[in-house]
Amino acid sequence: SLSTSTSTGLSTTNSNVASLSTSTSTGLSTTNSNVDSLSTSTSTGIASLSTSASTGLSTTNSNVSSLSTSTSAGLSTVNSNVGSLSTGLSNLQTSGVANYFKADGKQDGLDDAKVSAGSNSVAIGANSINQSVVGTDRPNVVSVGSFGKERQIINVAAGTENTDAVNVSQLNSLSTSTSTGIGSLSTGLSTTNSNVGSLSTSTSTALSTNTSSINSLSTGLSSTTSNVGSLSTGLSTTNSNVSSLSTSTSTGIASLSTGISSLSTGLSQVSSLSTGLNNVTNGATSLSTALKPLVDSSNAAAANGATIGATTIGGANSDGTVRTRGTSGTAINNVNAATCSSVNGIDATGTGLCAQATKDGATAIGSNAQATDTNTTAVGFRALASQAGSVAIGNNARATGDPTVAIGQNSLASGNDAVATGAGAQATANRSVALGAYSVADQDNTVSVGSAGNERRITNVAPGVNPTDAVNVSQLRDVQNQLGDVKRIAYSGIAMSMALSGAVMPPLDAGDKGVGVGLGSYQGYGALALQFKAISKTGQSAWGAGASTTGSATGFSAGYGFKWK
Repeated sequence: SLSTSTSTGLSTTNSNVASLSTSTSTGLSTTNSNVDSLSTSTSTGIASLSTSASTGLSTTNSNVSSLSTSTSAGLSTVNSNVGSLSTGLSNLQTSGVANYFKADGKQDGLDDAKVSAGSNSVAIGANSINQSVVGTDRPNVVSVGSFGKERQIINVAAGTENTDAVNVSQLNSLSTSTSTGIGSLSTGLSTTNSNVGSLSTSTSTALSTNTSSINSLSTGLSSTTSNVGSLSTGLSTTNSNVSSLSTSTSTGIASLSTGISSLSTGLSQVSSLSTGLNNVTNGATSLSTALKPLVDSSNAAAANGATIGATTIGGANSDGTVRTRGTSGTAINNVNAATCSSVNGIDATGTGLCAQATKDGATAIGSNAQATDTNTTAVGFRALASQAGSVAIGNNARATGDPTVAIGQNSLASGNDAVATGAGAQATANRSVALGAYSVADQDNTVSVGSAGNERRITNVAPGVNPTDAVNVSQLRDVQNQLGDVKRIAYSGIAMSMALSGAVMPPLDAGDKGVGVGLGSYQGYGALALQFKAISKTGQSAWGAGASTTGSATGFSAGYGFKWK
């Protein structure tokens, strides 16, 4: 009877452990699915930022083109007189367009980031689309890629809040600790099975042997206790990592929100910029008209079209330039910035000292700004856009990949189809995206929101739905709670098994009947068991049954035995 009840208790324990394994596997699968969804939701959200930036730059290009056409005739003869005014306008233009960018394209419409029907969504990075796997647009998501062209998000700090993103380190910690705990539990139960088998064999001989086997069973269960404790420790570590992820992610999204707000403010200034430029055009035309008689009366034309003679303040110099101011006997003569500036392409625009716009559709605005390939845009002091379709905005911003976007002081986008946004941000890998000041994206197809030792959290992440969606801390905690439920069930099952196996019954002779009571306790869970056993009058057969309960769960066992000579 003791052997039968022990076997039944272990069967219950094995069933509970199988339930633990199944629930754990399901929870981890859900977690992996939700982590993948972060890429799609982040890409979709950033798509909105890309669309707004593209619209702002298109408006700015139109205004600058209008300025170039309307002022080219008047400004050609009065460059020196309006030099200081041009400098002020250059600064105004720079501040007016610094927050506008097309977040990835060659400006040919072939690889632009797209936000289709979803609202409150952002897509960033070449070919990014706010679409799910089945092709439907979704609102309130951030996408960093598209179906078949997903990107990783790197340098993500461990999340702590319910809507924070989870990094791989946290998932690895959960997976490792869960696998270790289950493995340890399985080993302990295997030891229990072995000890119970020994107990069953000894029971057929004498009660004293039964006592010895029960002691062995106690030792095995003690080992099981230790192994399940290891599982509990691993889950505690998961709690800690999840809390850290939540805290670090909120900062990153808050920074992104601030940048989007700044972009919106800058777009509202484009209308004022256009009005100011029109006023400049009218003033320059009037100035040219007033100076023409002065130049004509002071100089004679030479054969090669140049002017002869020198003038004082207010007159035209020999090459057509005008000195507007002198100090303490020092004259300012023959100032001509055109000797280092170059605007060669069709529909090209260059504004600023030594600005270079050397290919069709190129735009260079700012001192030493260089737009050196087709449809490139460089705005800011020493800004450089060197590959077709690239955009560089900001002091010393460099967009050197094919094509790339670099926005912010000292930002660098050198990988093909890369995007770097923020002061000092670097996107050096192909199709990579660096978001935020000093973020580094140096791995292909990744989105970075920080750098080694300077990670940021991603906050306000919606629960993931599709396989490539991000998972948030709330979902990870749900998995942990499920593991806790399974753990309680397993502990209760072990306690009931111990109670059944511990029920004590005296030796029975032919025709005897007996009842035994047992108690069991495991990891704080207690159980009570009752066993019945009867021997036939011939002594050749026996049968019995048992029941065990923890108060919230109940288990039963029954058995029959027969012997012959």
